[in-house]
Amino acid sequence: MGFKFFKKRNVWLPTWPVILGLTLIIITSVSVILFSSHDFLAVTNKVPNAKILVVESWMADNSMEQVAEIFNDEKNNYESLWLIGPRLERGYYISEKYKTYNQMGAATLIELGVPKEKIHLAPASKQLRHRTFSAAVNLKSEFEKNNIGSSPFDLVTLNVHARRSWITVKKVFGTKDQIGIIALPPVSYEAEKWMKTSAGVKSTIFESIAYLYELLTDSGR
Repeated sequence: MGFKFFKKRNVWLPTWPVILGLTLIIITSVSVILFSSHDFLAVTNKVPNAKILVVESWMADNSMEQVAEIFNDEKNNYESLWLIGPRLERGYYISEKYKTYNQMGAATLIELGVPKEKIHLAPASKQLRHRTFSAAVNLKSEFEKNNIGSSPFDLVTLNVHARRSWITVKKVFGTKDQIGIIALPPVSYEAEKWMKTSAGVKSTIFESIAYLYELLTDSGR
């Protein structure tokens, strides 16, 4: 028997109807996931009778306007508002009045009619990575210092970032049924037309990937 470089084998390949069917299934599945991802990520699910409102302070002024409306709405029965977030990413060393987004957010909310005595600031995070996780750790520490413990609260953040922030904060507090979430509308595009804008598509795709990463790991983002 001589040496051979090649040998003949039988290979089973799918027929064109099978290939077409699988292609349609994949396209349909991806389309369904993509079109529904925005609403899934921008979730709002309040905790009944929550008296604490926790706000991610890095949001823009128009989002803070909505935060003030939510807090001052008598139907919500919020008694205190806690701001969480990092220190300023730009201008920290030249800003004399505000060093953190929490401080800036508090001043903004006071101007928008939220009573000063009801606003509380959690210590700001210095790190640029895992900011939501770090902010949640600081918040939990402040709750324990103030004997708030595992009191139910609603977390407010921006649009498609909501789902990821929600599960991150739940990981820190460990009381999954005591934490609600409120997703504010996007700033740079209309939520109903997110597929027609580059900002909507980019933020939705990014947050989809980041959410899955957070869901499957302990990244602390």
